[in-house]
Amino acid sequence: MNLSFYLWSSFMVVAAAAFTYFLSHYWRRRADGENTLDWLKLRRAELQKALEAARDDGDRDAEAQLLTDAELRVLDDLSPEELERQAKILTSEGKVHTQPQRRPLLGLLALMLLLLGLPFFLYHRLGAIEDVQIAQSLASLQSADRAEVERLLAQIEARSERRPGNADYLSLLGEYYTAGEQHGKALAVYEQLLELFPESAEVLARAGQAEYLSQGRTLTAQARRRVEAALAVDPNQRTALGTLGMAAFEAEDYDAALRFWERLIAFEVPGTPSFQMMSSVIEEARKRGGVPMKGPEVPSAGVTVTVLAPADADIPTAATIFILARPAKSEQRMPTAVIRRNGADLPLTIRLDDRNAMAGQKISALEEVDIEVQVSPTGQPGRSNASWLATAVNVVPSETASTELTLAPVTP
Repeated sequence: MNLSFYLWSSFMVVAAAAFTYFLSHYWRRRADGENTLDWLKLRRAELQKALEAARDDGDRDAEAQLLTDAELRVLDDLSPEELERQAKILTSEGKVHTQPQRRPLLGLLALMLLLLGLPFFLYHRLGAIEDVQIAQSLASLQSADRAEVERLLAQIEARSERRPGNADYLSLLGEYYTAGEQHGKALAVYEQLLELFPESAEVLARAGQAEYLSQGRTLTAQARRRVEAALAVDPNQRTALGTLGMAAFEAEDYDAALRFWERLIAFEVPGTPSFQMMSSVIEEARKRGGVPMKGPEVPSAGVTVTVLAPADADIPTAATIFILARPAKSEQRMPTAVIRRNGADLPLTIRLDDRNAMAGQKISALEEVDIEVQVSPTGQPGRSNASWLATAVNVVPSETASTELTLAPVTP
């Protein structure tokens, strides 16, 4: 908590206490028994109306009897002490002239201290102060030494155990364990994150990578399912591409390793250390697999897709566009090839071919494909998440095949 929090909290408590104090001064009743006396005053007014009606009927004794009964009821309700105190209260007009009660200054002061201290006590007791301290430490992490970093991570570990649903802490721990090659711990963290975000491409890929590395670079069936599911959500998921590339390289499947790594290096900036590292591992895979250097690229069978939007379409620039190819008339939802773009890229023209194919699949091997374009405001794939849609069916892949699709809004 910073100074602003204390100042604003104190101001709000003092303002609330002052408001309560002065408001009670004007709304408070001025004498005991006033409710009873108010009732008698109201009853007199009612009997006055009854008296006017009784004059017409000649029944004045009945009205006098009612008034007597009302006064006796007041005497019964008020104790002798109250009667003595109220002797000077009523005038001919029924007004009150007693002094106000003493204001409970000590009680009000105690209430103000309680209201001021209780939020701070709860804030510390429930541990929220630890979240603030961790956030402040993270903000100054660049200037921290190794010992301070280790203390901070120990604090995050302890806090995460008490708040297992905090995704921010789990993400920090996962990155720390991965960087420290504690892959078993990283896997446990990412499995907790999967319970919170079961369809997150990044979490699926990181969980698959952690399991692959924790098992001595062995890609288990579960790890493969996770990284392939990550690519199904995001075909350009870098962690998943890298994991599958490493697994294929370790298994001496150099062709597969090259396919994944060549897709991965496309995201690197030429000349950077990561680009140079990727270039060296790709060259090593070529040497071991006896794959010659790539010459001029020969177009493979595929489909050139042009995506247009209506002139009056209000498509957010941050929306995600998925362009998918599936086997024609197929019931499977897993696409053969996927390209992902942003709404700002519209109108766009892309090429769907074997370079965009999912693991182990080729568009060139299909006789016909169905093309589907989904525009998702949330970034999640699937028709249920799309606000705009376009489809083309029974398209024959070839070196010159093309199709033009115009987006249409999805009606609920």
